[in-house]
Amino acid sequence: MSIKRDKPGGTAGGSEVILKGKWEKPFNPEFTREGVFNVDAHKTVPVQMMSRMGIFDVFHDKDLSTDVLKLPYTGNASLMLLMPQKGIKDLEEAWCKEHFTKWHRNVQRRRWQVILPKFSISATYSLQNVLSEMGITDVFGNTADLSGISEEVKLKVSKIVHNAAIDIDEKGTEAAAGTGIEMMPLSMPPTLKFDRPFLLVLSNHNTKSILFMGKIVNPSEK
Repeated sequence: MSIKRDKPGGTAGGSEVILKGKWEKPFNPEFTREGVFNVDAHKTVPVQMMSRMGIFDVFHDKDLSTDVLKLPYTGNASLMLLMPQKGIKDLEEAWCKEHFTKWHRNVQRRRWQVILPKFSISATYSLQNVLSEMGITDVFGNTADLSGISEEVKLKVSKIVHNAAIDIDEKGTEAAAGTGIEMMPLSMPPTLKFDRPFLLVLSNHNTKSILFMGKIVNPSEK
């Protein structure tokens, strides 16, 4: 698992986080099939569904009526997927850092069949309001002193943005060579299928700090 931060070009400031990682236990592309994702009560979309049978870290939070799946990457990061049973808006409004800590502590390793859509999400956030609330305001005004960058032209910061993106496929967040063997049990395990809107949280194993958060409402959209 590695995280690379790139500096975009142009006169405006910004940062971009690029995540590169592989699952500890990849999904086999041969088991990926087209399925149906329920965007809401009235709309469905076709989507490529990955499938793997094996040992997974799973927890059901009765208080929030939410199924929690923890997928580890190689290295020190994991992706936690949160699928509410009563609607994603209620979960968004209710969950907090204490729930996140509880989920990490209570996941149990059991045999499941997990079915998960392939998806790609990205977002751009303006950090000007956030930095202004922290007291960093001088760089945005006409009194900004950025002579350390250019002494010939007087500069000020017009915009600071943060770009984040994550792609999920059978091998992780970046295509990589690898093979695996799937063993079929004599009896079928329970199925955890992510076929309706869910949240995702990328975190560090050791510190439990959150690196990335997102929401999947329609995995067919880029």
